[in-house]
Amino acid sequence: MHRLLLVIGLLILVAAAEVFPVEPDLEGYQMILRRAANSADKLQVFQSIWGAIRSDFIDDTDKVKGLYTQLGNFIRTDMQCTSGPTGRSACELQQEVRRHLRSLMSQRLANLINAEESIQSYGMYVASSIEPSLVRDILEHTIEDVYFHRPLEKLTQQLDKLYTDRDEVSFKMMIEAQLSLFWRYQTMHDSNEAFLFNMAHAVSKIQTHHMYASVDASLQRRVEALNHSLPPVLGALFHPQGFCLLSRDNREYLYTTITDDWNYGLNGRQVFTWHEQNYTDSAGLIRAFVQEQHSTPVFSLRSELFKWYFFVDPSEGNRLAALRSGSPSSSTSFWTVTYVEDALIFRQRDLTLCAAEMLDKERRLIKMLPGQMHTPPSQACQWLPVDCAPPK
Repeated sequence: MHRLLLVIGLLILVAAAEVFPVEPDLEGYQMILRRAANSADKLQVFQSIWGAIRSDFIDDTDKVKGLYTQLGNFIRTDMQCTSGPTGRSACELQQEVRRHLRSLMSQRLANLINAEESIQSYGMYVASSIEPSLVRDILEHTIEDVYFHRPLEKLTQQLDKLYTDRDEVSFKMMIEAQLSLFWRYQTMHDSNEAFLFNMAHAVSKIQTHHMYASVDASLQRRVEALNHSLPPVLGALFHPQGFCLLSRDNREYLYTTITDDWNYGLNGRQVFTWHEQNYTDSAGLIRAFVQEQHSTPVFSLRSELFKWYFFVDPSEGNRLAALRSGSPSSSTSFWTVTYVEDALIFRQRDLTLCAAEMLDKERRLIKMLPGQMHTPPSQACQWLPVDCAPPK
C-alpha cells in the first residue's frame, strides 16, 4: 500500500505540480486523473496504477474491477484507442486488465461450483458489476474450468442456482451459463443422456418463466438454437402444452376414457389405446411434471382433459388408470423416463409401461410389464410423443 501511495503522490507532482490528499486506497486516483494535464498523462497514471496493483494487489478483484471500469470511461471520453507517449494504447492496457479480471472472477466462481457451495451471491456480484459481454466471457471460462470436475447433470442443476428470484440480471446470467455449458458439451462431442434430460428441463423452465418475454431477442434466439439441438423427443416431453403418445408397435394412441370408471374404491378412470392408427384427440393430451430432481428428473404424468394423474393399480395386474381426485402417490404415480431415438420409455422400479392385449375390438389394455429393462425394450413398450390433433 505504501508503494502505491508513493506512486500516486509522484504522479500528482508530475501531472499537476501540486500534492493533494490521497485516501489509503485506489479511489484516490480519480482526483489525480481530474488534475492530469492531458490524455497522455492520464494514460500514464493508469499504467502506473496497474503496475502497483500487479505488485501488491494482484488478487484484489474490487481494485482490478475499479481500474477496468475507469479505463472504460477514459477510452469512451478521452482517448479511444490511440497510443500514448509509451507507444502503448489505452485499449491494450484495458484488455490486459480485462483478462486478469476475467481470470479472478471465473476462478472464484469455479471454486464455488467445485466445492458445491452457493453461487448465488457471487453470481449477483459478477452480473451486476460488469458489462454483459464480460459476464459471458467469465462464464465460458468457468465452464471450461469445471467441465471435467463435476458430473454434467449435476452441473446443470448447480448453474440453475445462479438465478435469484425476481431478479432479471441474474436470470439472464443463468441463461448464459446454461448456454455456455451446452455448447461446451457439443464441442466435446460427449454423450450423456442424464445431462440432456437436465438441460431440456432447464430450457423448459427458462422458456416458460415470466421474465423470458423481457429477454432480448438475440438471447432468445440462442436459447431457441439450443432447444433445437436437443433430442426432439425431450422437447416433446417438456412441452408446456403437452403431447399425445402413440405405441411404436401399432401406432395406436393412449387415451383416458370419459365414462369408464375403474376400481371404484381407487377412484379411477380406465386408460386404453385406441385401435385406429395415428388417431389422436383431446382425451389423449398428456403433460409431464418434474416431481423430484435426481441425476435425472422423476415425473408425474397427467391426463389434461380433466387434470387426472396416471397411476398403476397393482391389484389389477399393474394396469394403468387415471386418478379422478386426490394427489398422485410417489409409489404408483412417479415415473422414470428414458428414451431411444424418437421414443420415450416409462418405468416404475423394474416394470415398464407397455401396450398389452386387446380388451375388445377397439381398445387395448395398458400395463406395466416386467422383463423389459433392456435397451431398447420391445416396440410395444416404446411410446412416440406427437402433437395432439386440435379439437374440431
